Amino acid sequence: MYHNYFYTVTGTLLENLTVPNYANYILLLVFLCVFLSAVTFGQWSNNPSINTKLVIQTSDPINISAVGDDNGGSFIFWQDNKNGFQNEVYFMHLESNGRVSFRADGKRITSLEGPEENPVGVKYLSNSALVLWTDYSLSGTGNLYIQDVQSDGTFLWPDEGIRLTSSGSHASDYSLSVNDSGYVFVSYVLKEPGITGDYRIMAQKISPGGKLLFKSEGELVYSSQTRKSMTTVIPDDGSGAFILWVESTGSRSTIFAQHIDYTGKPTWLKSPESISSVSHNVLTYVAKKFPSGEVYVVWQMQKSNKDIYHQLINEKGKDLWSAGGRLVTSISGNQVNPQALISNSTIFLSWTNEHGNDKDVYIQKFNKEGKPLWNKAGLPVIKYRGEQFGQKIMSDGRDGAIVAWIDGRVDSTYADIYAQRINKNGKSVWDSLGLPVASNYNTAKSYLSLVPDESGGAIAIFQNTRHSKKDIYGQRIFYTGTYASQIVGFNTQIQNDSILISWYSANERGSTVYTIERAAQSEEDSLNWKAIGRINSSGKSPVMLYRFADYPDVTGTLYYRIIQYDSAGDKQTSDISRINYFGASSDVVVAQNSPNPFSDSTTISFYLPEAGDVTVEFFDDHVEKISEVDKSFPAGENQIVFYSQGLKPGIYFYRFKVNNFVDVKKMVITN
Repeated sequence: MYHNYFYTVTGTLLENLTVPNYANYILLLVFLCVFLSAVTFGQWSNNPSINTKLVIQTSDPINISAVGDDNGGSFIFWQDNKNGFQNEVYFMHLESNGRVSFRADGKRITSLEGPEENPVGVKYLSNSALVLWTDYSLSGTGNLYIQDVQSDGTFLWPDEGIRLTSSGSHASDYSLSVNDSGYVFVSYVLKEPGITGDYRIMAQKISPGGKLLFKSEGELVYSSQTRKSMTTVIPDDGSGAFILWVESTGSRSTIFAQHIDYTGKPTWLKSPESISSVSHNVLTYVAKKFPSGEVYVVWQMQKSNKDIYHQLINEKGKDLWSAGGRLVTSISGNQVNPQALISNSTIFLSWTNEHGNDKDVYIQKFNKEGKPLWNKAGLPVIKYRGEQFGQKIMSDGRDGAIVAWIDGRVDSTYADIYAQRINKNGKSVWDSLGLPVASNYNTAKSYLSLVPDESGGAIAIFQNTRHSKKDIYGQRIFYTGTYASQIVGFNTQIQNDSILISWYSANERGSTVYTIERAAQSEEDSLNWKAIGRINSSGKSPVMLYRFADYPDVTGTLYYRIIQYDSAGDKQTSDISRINYFGASSDVVVAQNSPNPFSDSTTISFYLPEAGDVTVEFFDDHVEKISEVDKSFPAGENQIVFYSQGLKPGIYFYRFKVNNFVDVKKMVITN
């Protein structure tokens, strides 16, 4: 049995409030987030001038990058010198709501003594990511290592990682990618010892179980005495891969490519294929896999001005567009920093246009034939006084793109970070001048990464120096261009024999439906969600208040969430609210300790139908007793507080006994 009802916000506080423009929508959402006393697990800031500090106890985090986990969360990798004398590489996993999954200061990616540097990460199998780095524990020239890290902080491969190089050659450059079957490809540049030593393009393939499938020292793709750099590996549709790199001859740098089969052997001619024109100097490039098996390459070339060219090549090394590449745009000025996105056989290409003292960010959409689908010269994402540059691009999941960039429009020494969402028709969806993402005044911002929140929005991760301290921050932007979920102020509270669930919603799009879901406490890590109700929105007001009364048929620790579906089929999930519900039970009920995990103390709530002598025993992960409570408690709801002082982080258990009733639960202590 359940009851529900909804209504618009009324009363002295908001009854005369109107929301005439987009800016006020955002202000109202911020107000609601601050004013309402919602008990949820969310961590994202609703203020872009504050943001969310993601990592504690950093020293000098550099080489910061992030990859999504396909569940709205993200893995973060960075290099730091926390111990004060050498660089080490750390990683962290964030859940979709911004909570840290295991430890707030991050975890080293290896058990080796180090130092380590230059991590490169990619999304891997379910709830995991791969990271590749240079380690100097065993060699002054460094060796390449790779590790499979999990969202809970564990390693799937040996604790030190898997070593990919073992010679005295120096791996100066490397790339990492994964095919659809979970096989890992690595390409890297080795410089042989000596002034005249060759530069060698090498490749390695690794099974999902961590087994090296090529020779232990890797397979040779190409070797010569000309300098090589900027290697990229792109898996093909089978068991092989494309390998790209830049090769310098005299004053010219050219992009070359080769294809290898499943054994690592080159399949093209003895000499690799040149992608760019040899008459001009390549400064940088980006390569992406195309859905039909080709590789898309876009590069910045130094001519009289800096121009951008692009090309599509097939598995046989054939150029599918004009020989030497096709010019992206003919607008005046220098075109720099090409950033590409492939979505449903469509190419989104963003770049920075430098003209005079200004820099502006542009975007263009191309089909598979290389034909521009918007304005021939491209469309400005942001065209404003000052310098807008360093952009990143990602899909919005709706045939459009989200672009974020460093923005120097404010009259200060240091720039801010802005973002814009461009729909499939080339129209700006958010504020015409961009949406502030990181606007902490006059503080340095760098190492910008952009990952999807899997709900049409984005998570920006970056370094920011505040109060002379460099830290890693993040900001979530929802697909509506707001910093807080459309589901705001989500709250649950016990009301007599029911649980009252309430939330506000703003900026509803079209016909909106809300599904209320409940999950009961379980010994498994995952929650089994059950739909318990549904509400159709009337959309009569910009801000709606919804209430739903649940009469649970279970007792103990219950979890609730709201899922919003709009007319476009877009889905958004609220944070999770947790509540201990004992009802009028005739049985003993023991709730899960809260909070869990915890660092200092946690509370165990329980219900007794009649007074009794309670014993609670606490055990470590070796099932050795560490503490015990023996006390008489009256009938009704009671609580015991457990303190973690002197205990190491890890998994612990508590056994609750009263009369003939016994229940065992798990708890986790963190730093």
